[in-house]
Amino acid sequence: MLPYYETIFDAIEVKILRKFKEISSHIYLDKNARLALIKLARSDRKKFAPSKVLSRAESRKTMDYLLSQRYLRLEKSREEKPTPQFKNHKLPKELRRYLIHDKVQFKSNFMRFWFRFVEPNLALLKEGKFDEVLSIIKADFENYASLPFENLSIKLAKIYLNSPNLELYSYWTKEFEVDMFSHSLGGIIGEVKFRDRKVCKNALNLLDLKAAKIGIKPKFTFLFSKSGYSNELLNLKRDDLKLFDLDDFARLL
Repeated sequence: MLPYYETIFDAIEVKILRKFKEISSHIYLDKNARLALIKLARSDRKKFAPSKVLSRAESRKTMDYLLSQRYLRLEKSREEKPTPQFKNHKLPKELRRYLIHDKVQFKSNFMRFWFRFVEPNLALLKEGKFDEVLSIIKADFENYASLPFENLSIKLAKIYLNSPNLELYSYWTKEFEVDMFSHSLGGIIGEVKFRDRKVCKNALNLLDLKAAKIGIKPKFTFLFSKSGYSNELLNLKRDDLKLFDLDDFARLL
């Protein structure tokens, strides 16, 4: 019989924090790899983030290793590099220097959790300060869980659209980011909210603005919420709009 825990944080304390020595002994990575993974687990996941804690050469070598060993997978940017609009037109300096950044995702949610919360706090755990580390986890858990929730939302959207092989991905530029986007099926755009309050119409307004910036009028506009929606959103009549809540995720089981 599986053990029962009242909250996920009780399970984290018992199964991870109090077993940190045993778990750590099975993670065979050098110092540079650990530093890179900590940086990626706690940042916006841009591929070059480790260069802020390692030299460029060390960062490049370490990232090549982590990608080749499948600790990470590459998430390519779909942004187009700025180009001159006509012959002999010279772009402004900031656009000429602009770099498009790919992102990475951890292949394992557990490894992302470990390098976000556990590895940076090993000194506290060695001192037996489990409550202090657990408080750190609780304060940031909503931010941590938003990415797995986003990935599950993409899976749910594919089921809803009956398109398991649909290329559906996040889209980002230096100005904004969209959780879910595709040119297929007449255009798809979506936003995912993993937070303890209802999503209001402003979230939809912002998503519509992002669609306009990308230059599409999507056939499907999706919102995904952990905590439901305002009455204004629920009563809104739009043919393109679909609101998903936690009950819908039962289709993934």
